[in-house]
Amino acid sequence: MEPAVKTVQKSAAQTSPTQSYISGAGMYVPDKVVPNSYFESYLDTSDEWIRERTGIRERRWTEFGTGASVLAEPAARKAIAAAGLSVADIDGIVVATVTPDCTFPSTACFLQSRLGMTRGFAFDLNAVCSGFIYALVTADALIAAGRAKHLLVVGVDIFSHLVDRNDRSTCVLFGDGAGAVVLSSTKLLPAAAGAGLNGTRAAGSSHVEARGIIATEIHSDGSQSEILCVANGSAKPLTPERIAAGDHLVKMAGREVFKQAVRALAAVSESVLNSAGVTVADLDYYVSHQANKRILLAVGKQLEIPEEKVLINVDKYGNTSAASLPILIAESAENGTLKKGDLIMLSAFGGGVTWGAILLRW
Repeated sequence: MEPAVKTVQKSAAQTSPTQSYISGAGMYVPDKVVPNSYFESYLDTSDEWIRERTGIRERRWTEFGTGASVLAEPAARKAIAAAGLSVADIDGIVVATVTPDCTFPSTACFLQSRLGMTRGFAFDLNAVCSGFIYALVTADALIAAGRAKHLLVVGVDIFSHLVDRNDRSTCVLFGDGAGAVVLSSTKLLPAAAGAGLNGTRAAGSSHVEARGIIATEIHSDGSQSEILCVANGSAKPLTPERIAAGDHLVKMAGREVFKQAVRALAAVSESVLNSAGVTVADLDYYVSHQANKRILLAVGKQLEIPEEKVLINVDKYGNTSAASLPILIAESAENGTLKKGDLIMLSAFGGGVTWGAILLRW
């Protein structure tokens, strides 16, 4: 699949005096656990069927009417605290979401208010399940341009409000949640790990010379928009007929999404590795959007990444869209899986279609 848009590509040769790194991460999921047995009670499905095809055994759903900013706030506060900062240190907020509190103002502005911030900037970004990748790339560019020192980057989505609960092909997949990171500036220059410039460990030492974002790519192909979408909007305003047809709910061509996701994620990951001058063998972990365990393992197999290096928590939370990557990052940081100096590949594929990858040193 050839990209219609190839927006950001940052490599060792293009580094700026100001780089960015993840200084803190946090997550939040609702208390309500929805196990696969819930769907067994009214749909022609089973726990075994769901687990075999998706790897999901449960997900979290919030109460109807909950705003995305409500989920984002605790995740944001945890990320800020983990970074050793206060809200007053944050220069701006970038929120990736397709389930905003309302049409406008942005969810980022609502979150800014909840946090008690009265300075800086706040805006939303929509790239569906690739949203966090797009948001992190955007924040990295703002820091590289000297526009901010500490940015709060959030992925939050509430898909339980968007699924047709009688459509077993989609309703079993999605969960609600929020994840956040603080992206901070540093003067250290990450570059090609193979050349020892981006924070490689010294022999026999745990010392790491540098950390941060090394290389990024984001892509989109708008000609594929119909394979994963919610069809209502200004071009298709809701009418009783469209509501009856379910145009306000998620529609997905599952097999096509699977096929395109595996191909795109493998290709963009290889491209980012090549631009940074490293190989799969240099990676400590592959952290990809938690859409489906079969997709994760298929991409890992295609890239020849050992399964133990492919981080997975889709079994507990389902597909949380833009929130899945920061939730997995925060959880892995908290439980000690991610360690300072680890070389990590982030990747995601989502509606649009959109996809991208980021190579970073933890």
